[in-house]
Amino acid sequence: MKLNKLLILLFISIILVSCKDYYNETIDWVDNLVQEQSFKDVQNEQPDYIEIDWENPQIIENQKWYLITKIKGNNDALGMSHYLVFVDGKYQYRESKK
Repeated sequence: MKLNKLLILLFISIILVSCKDYYNETIDWVDNLVQEQSFKDVQNEQPDYIEIDWENPQIIENQKWYLITKIKGNNDALGMSHYLVFVDGKYQYRESKK
């Protein structure tokens, strides 16, 4: 009986560990983008594990904020939203909000 419980626990642990969360990789990628990098270059460098809403930016004064809509495997308990901020087609910084 104890062996069965141990095997079940081991199986669940393996499944949980194998579900890759790309949250930290996403933040690293965004934080390592070069300031003033062109819009097209950032789009071309976008990793496969994230989705960005390139079609519907929020416009705030002279800035365009593009929302990262999905991060593969993300289980962010805080529910943070991350944006790529561009001015005149050039990347400026990442903005994160709760």
